[in-house]
Amino acid sequence: MVRKALALLLVFAFAACLLASCGEEPASPSLPSPSEGAESSVSSDGSSSVGYVIELPGEIPSEPESVPPPVESSEETSEVVSYPDPVFPGGELEVPVNPEDDAKVQLYSLTQTEKDALLTYGDLDPADPETAEALQTIQNLLDGYNKRVSFCAYALDGSRAIAYNCEEKYFSACTVKAGFLLYCCLAIEQGLASKDEVMYYQEKYYHVGSGKIKDSPYGTPYTLEYLIKECLRISDNVAYEMLSAYFGHTGYNEMIDTLGLERLRLGSSIWSYSMTARDLAIIWRELYFYFQTDTEMAKLYYDSCTNTPFNYATVYLKEKYSHKSGDNFGKNAVYNDGAIIWADRPYVIAILNASEGEPADEALVGNIVKCINDSLMK
Repeated sequence: MVRKALALLLVFAFAACLLASCGEEPASPSLPSPSEGAESSVSSDGSSSVGYVIELPGEIPSEPESVPPPVESSEETSEVVSYPDPVFPGGELEVPVNPEDDAKVQLYSLTQTEKDALLTYGDLDPADPETAEALQTIQNLLDGYNKRVSFCAYALDGSRAIAYNCEEKYFSACTVKAGFLLYCCLAIEQGLASKDEVMYYQEKYYHVGSGKIKDSPYGTPYTLEYLIKECLRISDNVAYEMLSAYFGHTGYNEMIDTLGLERLRLGSSIWSYSMTARDLAIIWRELYFYFQTDTEMAKLYYDSCTNTPFNYATVYLKEKYSHKSGDNFGKNAVYNDGAIIWADRPYVIAILNASEGEPADEALVGNIVKCINDSLMK
């Protein structure tokens, strides 16, 4: 044991002497510069030093049998904020123009020969006591009113009519939708579009005023059929905006020109600023004949606008009615209604009122229409 201990002491002494006799220090390992991976640290006395993190290679994992390809970010995988609108192919529309050749009274020929005067046509005899009393009642209502009002009532058999300032121009408000939706239905009916085409509600279609679609989430899908229904049933302004964006105004304007109603053309706006009571009555005369075709789209239109809520003049009547009303407040304040009254002698009526739909205006509009209905167009 003593010999083994002495041998180990000799080996350690030899090694110490060998190291002491070496003149150079061992080379330091190559370290990265601070810019290549140093982590700066601050000592307790506030001086900074540079420390280095040396990562030792760990165990390399085995490659899985199947590695899915990486998913590259794209617009398709991000949240959709805009939806492409379907394209309306357009095409030539056959516009049904119903002649007045056999009519005793020509609706197109009604003119404002005298301002602020009740004008009667056809077999309406102003000398008849009952007719004279009704005319006087209406005149009294008009004399006690301090705002502009125009109206036109026309029997659809062409036998009689009554008009008051029927060529004065008013802001259309939502009554202009009646003609535009006729174009939409005809375009679908003639194969230029499909009622099942889908559009998505987007922020660009938002519109204040009537309707419920404006309260739905952006991206909600709606068919053209649904938009037409809501536009007629509750006068949904967003539905009208969306239909206008899809169909455009070119085909509608061509239809309006064919009907001789150039004032109702639409440009950049979806509203008409120069509608007359006669213009609106002509539109509803065309709708009357359209309903007689009994097609799928004609039925949809009729069902969507008949005995609907939010009526103005027609609420005073017991007869069934198909109508489209419209009002507006502020600069272009109006209170309008256009309708077919399904009485024993069906007739169209259009009444335009430069007001803001105040209670007195509602009563005036309603009482005029009721008097016309009960005494002059029966």
